Amino acid sequence: MATVKRRGRPQKRPRIFLLCWLPICLGLTPPPLARTSRPHTANRFPSHGNAPSTLTRLYGGNQFDITKPTFDLLSLRPIRSDALLRYNSLNQSEPLRINLYLLATISLLGYPLWCESVTGDVATSISTVASSAAGGGCAILFWRERTRRSNQLSRMEKELNAENLEVRMPVNVAISSARPMSRLKDLKGKRRILAIRGSKERLSGPVWNTLCLFRRRLVQSQTLVVLVPTDGGSQRVDWECDKNRLGGTALWLADALNIDGQGGWLSYFEELLDNGDGGGRDSIDEVAWFALNFNGRSIASGYGNAPRVLELLGQQLQPMELLDDTDEAELQEGVSAVTQILERQKKFYSVLTDSSDENDMRPLFSTNSVAEVDEVVDGGGRIDSWSKCLEPGSRPAGMKISGSDVWVASNTLAYSTCVEFPSNAGIDGATLLAVQRWGRASEDGDWKLELHQTIPWSAGSRAGGTLRCDHRGCVALARSPDKRTFGGLIG
Repeated sequence: MATVKRRGRPQKRPRIFLLCWLPICLGLTPPPLARTSRPHTANRFPSHGNAPSTLTRLYGGNQFDITKPTFDLLSLRPIRSDALLRYNSLNQSEPLRINLYLLATISLLGYPLWCESVTGDVATSISTVASSAAGGGCAILFWRERTRRSNQLSRMEKELNAENLEVRMPVNVAISSARPMSRLKDLKGKRRILAIRGSKERLSGPVWNTLCLFRRRLVQSQTLVVLVPTDGGSQRVDWECDKNRLGGTALWLADALNIDGQGGWLSYFEELLDNGDGGGRDSIDEVAWFALNFNGRSIASGYGNAPRVLELLGQQLQPMELLDDTDEAELQEGVSAVTQILERQKKFYSVLTDSSDENDMRPLFSTNSVAEVDEVVDGGGRIDSWSKCLEPGSRPAGMKISGSDVWVASNTLAYSTCVEFPSNAGIDGATLLAVQRWGRASEDGDWKLELHQTIPWSAGSRAGGTLRCDHRGCVALARSPDKRTFGGLIG
């Protein structure tokens, strides 16, 4: 019996499936980089004629402007070409994962459409549900990686945009009075940057005192502070910058230029505070700040609260100068309070290193509890009394200090800092930065220690914790694991 040979329909679905994938694959490939023309040498001759040269064509097409935005398909917005170049050079596997997740998502979700064409069997309900669930999981992974990529690119763009901000550099007036103008791009490899924006009212109080307190440490860490006023004026005049106290030694303080102009400091902070839908944060006078390392990369930022400069110094702004236990104290002529506080500081360290009796420590401290220690105790932290801290084996016997300095904020408030050299520091020279806050009831009263705080501060290592002490004793704080965020400089 003759058999009739069935003639099937032409299978067009695989061809359609491949045609659908072609634009996706082409769209996800990175754009080719423009190649520069080779210079003419003795063995090469320039071409003559009416046709423009390769160099002219590239310049005419603006191919050498690496900051020119390029539309990114995954982010669905224009992105600076140099930001894309940096991302591709630092992330080799993430773009591959994104493409694989997208390929798996489309393939699994489209399983009912191509199953019969590829396998010859009709997709069952179980296989359809399974492929849809797997496709949904791949879609979630794709969106997660895509969001991380977009946030990284956003952060890189903000870092690159900061390169055009301008400052007037500080100089030693004993050498020169001319203060040159520089862009942050020109300061790469030379200075770290700490920029703080806010109104005069928000910056002229504790923020200014904290910066002046650590003025010597900022110079040792090669950190340049830029204050950006939101209500006009100059920080050296309106913020009560005492020329006699800072004057030519304020090598850590730069003046912001082009504050409210196009591409200036205020517009840059608005860009940082943009929440992504065209709106910013609540108040323009609120404190906002960011810090950049020597390479121009963001290392810390914040909004609403002033930076904790001591923790920032210990974790990100390590000293670049050699710290020696023979460094002399910094004195200010005509300020008797400085001498008094330095004497009280020496007395405090004498008791701390040599005495085991807490009764010797009590007269040095104020009887008022401080908020910095209460914060730790209220959060469940343990406080060790001075009787325990001064026990043999617990107290830092043999520790030396050097490089002391004092900042007198008012007649009843002052600060002091110094560098501690433990006796068991070893060859690595694990030094600590210490700060003390002093207060007194009246101008004729004795200075009392309100708060003593230390943090590891040495080149090449990041602080793992800090110690806070008041009249009750000391509490220790450990550094929490770094949170990996790509939400920009502030977020």
